[in-house]
Amino acid sequence: MEYKTGIRFSDEQYEQLRKTYRKWWAGELKRPIVPIITGGYESSIAPTKAPLLKFPTAWDFSIDPRQFIEAHTYELSRQKFHGEAFPIFYTQRFGAGVMAAFLGCKPTPAENTIWFLPEKETPIEELHFEYEENNVYLRRVINTLEAAMEVWHGQVVVGMPDLGGIMDVLASFRGSENLLFDLYDNPDEVLRCVKELQQLWFVYYDKFNDILRPEAQGYSQWFNVYGEEPGYMLQSDFSYMISPDMFRQFVGWELASTADRMTKAIYHMDGVGEIPHLDQLLAIDGIWGIQWQPGEGTASLQNWDELLSRILASGKKLLSWNQKPDGSPIDIADPGQLFYGTRGFWRDRWDEAKKYGAMYGIDVDC
Repeated sequence: MEYKTGIRFSDEQYEQLRKTYRKWWAGELKRPIVPIITGGYESSIAPTKAPLLKFPTAWDFSIDPRQFIEAHTYELSRQKFHGEAFPIFYTQRFGAGVMAAFLGCKPTPAENTIWFLPEKETPIEELHFEYEENNVYLRRVINTLEAAMEVWHGQVVVGMPDLGGIMDVLASFRGSENLLFDLYDNPDEVLRCVKELQQLWFVYYDKFNDILRPEAQGYSQWFNVYGEEPGYMLQSDFSYMISPDMFRQFVGWELASTADRMTKAIYHMDGVGEIPHLDQLLAIDGIWGIQWQPGEGTASLQNWDELLSRILASGKKLLSWNQKPDGSPIDIADPGQLFYGTRGFWRDRWDEAKKYGAMYGIDVDC
């Protein structure tokens, strides 16, 4: 088969992907969603010296956005997509909480991440957020999305930039410690900022989707969950540090109203500090699934059966990078509630990819 742009994924494969996901969301798929990518193949297009979009390159304005697309076209052309995998362009490399850059913070690359730092510390009562069409960082992201659609015409799913959780964006401007004090000292001002940021969040979200929508074969974000309509991976990493009562006051209502405005929102629950908020999260109808991330260190080695059972008993989907700590599948009555995220398997790991696919009845043809 001859593939457009040299990428091994056809319109027919997208149609099958849509059918599979419809069954999964409807509870009719009797196995997990399992995306598997193998790579290291020969490409039908010429190699390029153009740089990939990564944390160190994202805000290097000497790089034209079309160079990112050229580089990713070549990389994707050396991959195959099995199960529910599909070609995706990860725009989260602009940084988690990139909305802060659109509102005045400066992107500051660090090892494996990007921080967004304000020019000066501003008291919360003096913080006000307004949309700026000509913000250089916003234009950088828009130009990259436009270049992606002009080259790929929807053959590659262009992931939504990681706009960030509302409280996380606010913490970029105030600093986490200052914001914790604000919850006690100036709760009304915190709520005012949250409402201002939520309104602007949807301005950016809608603007980006308007760029993608005319030719999009689907939508996704940094966790590779496919959608026929725009959705999002909601989050509030800041909530790791607050009580359930404060979560209810400052976070829960915002997540619920944000989720109601999109299709099939998922929540990124990052670390043991967020476990006290799980019951509130499970009570939000607009959140269709929980993506559980234990966090770094010993927490990732613990057995989370009780936690996972609570999520599954609620009827929501469970999304995880792995299975149990020993790598074995989660043993539940309805495996169709699960999404197993996977890393790519390159040339020296193709046998491992085949074994992984065989666990779920997926033929990995390398």
